[in-house]
Amino acid sequence: MKIDIEEQLNRAELDPFLEGVPGATFFHAPAWMESLCSSFARLQPVWITAREDGRLQGLMPLCVSRRGPVHSLAAMPFGTYGTPLSTDPAVKSAVLSRYIGMASAPSCAASSASLFGMEESGVPAPPGRIRMEECRVIGLAGGFESYRSGALSAKKRQICNRCEREGIVVKILSSSAEFDDFYEVYSRGSVRWGGVHPYPKAFLAGLFARREEGVLFWGAFSGGEMLGGHIDLYFGGTAQAWQAGISPRSHEMGISSYLVYNAAREACARGASAFNLGSSGGDEGMIFFKESMGGKKVLYPVIETRKLWWKPLRRK
Repeated sequence: MKIDIEEQLNRAELDPFLEGVPGATFFHAPAWMESLCSSFARLQPVWITAREDGRLQGLMPLCVSRRGPVHSLAAMPFGTYGTPLSTDPAVKSAVLSRYIGMASAPSCAASSASLFGMEESGVPAPPGRIRMEECRVIGLAGGFESYRSGALSAKKRQICNRCEREGIVVKILSSSAEFDDFYEVYSRGSVRWGGVHPYPKAFLAGLFARREEGVLFWGAFSGGEMLGGHIDLYFGGTAQAWQAGISPRSHEMGISSYLVYNAAREACARGASAFNLGSSGGDEGMIFFKESMGGKKVLYPVIETRKLWWKPLRRK
């Protein structure tokens, strides 16, 4: 088995591999890597691969960001998942060990790998720390009606029923004008989140153009007014809630609940068995919302390293 570093993978090879390996998410798909690296010039794509007689047996996606003689690693950027994939646990471990070796290099200033789907006990001893991150995941194996009558709280069912009675329309966005309306709502609401938010419009526009690859932008409308929107990523057996934007007056109307409700219906129609609502960053109100929508707590390890000299260097 040869463990190597590759900067490009052929889609003709990558796509069938991802379709056949357990644990693959949209964040492993080329659509995500291509969108990131085309929108953020500092990010360079890298794949740690495992090959047997040239055949792909395992991989781990990550992005490299260089600054002079030093660099940082992210598997993947912005807290998205870079879990190593293989049908063979030994291969997964070998690929992850190679990543840890890269993160240990003197020239690696900082690194982060979000390993959704793995247990802490399955992570080799890293050079930095392992922390456990949380997310809430809705189980959809029983289909939408089972979800609606079982996992969804009674209060949320009432809210969604009311939205239906009041004529709130939730639909998949398709036009450039609808995208512009979405971005306006999203950017206004996300400014207070800080960090990378709001994401650049060009980045989200690039994702919007990938509707055929599982990227869906949703909008909730009353009359002609967009009250809120959602970005959900569909791949294989998993749907992933990623970004949202809600207008101020829509909170009391339950628009956020109705958006998730409709996205879960779409996930079931696509054959997904799980809808990952993502991490809540310790926000108790957000945790309550996701659990009332049927989300169950799932923990996964995040490996982080940081050289002591990196923080002051970044300030220069």
